[in-house]
Amino acid sequence: MWEKFIKNKYSVLLLIVYVIALYVILNKVVVPFVLNMTESEFFTGDSSEGGEAAQVHNERTAMALLQCNGFVREKYEEDTVLVFDDKAHQSWDIGFGRFLIKSRVMVTEPGEAAVRQQYVCELKHTGGDLADHDNWKLTGLSITDVAATQ
Repeated sequence: MWEKFIKNKYSVLLLIVYVIALYVILNKVVVPFVLNMTESEFFTGDSSEGGEAAQVHNERTAMALLQCNGFVREKYEEDTVLVFDDKAHQSWDIGFGRFLIKSRVMVTEPGEAAVRQQYVCELKHTGGDLADHDNWKLTGLSITDVAATQ
């Protein structure tokens, strides 16, 4: 019976080498990689910092909105006039101090017509006072034109 499976005298030896190689790769490469990923900043945090699937409007998301407005402001020249539409924003607390904010801003460059822009901002509170801009880290920002006004 074994003669059917063993066509070459090195087949069993190669099978053993492959099994040992797979075992070593699993224990020396795959498992350490997975453990490093699960210990990364993305997967860790204080579980008391919530996380909601639905939109949330509370003190923490209000501070996240203010910080997003600050990050948006940094993208424009000083003489650009920005009017933020904070009443129609959407906000999500996605957990571990991370927030997603979607809002609009009217941008008026000197000598140009006002342009309404929409922005989506993802940021993380790194700890400390919520009002301190230095305690926030911008992880993503997208700004797009919505409509031009005269």
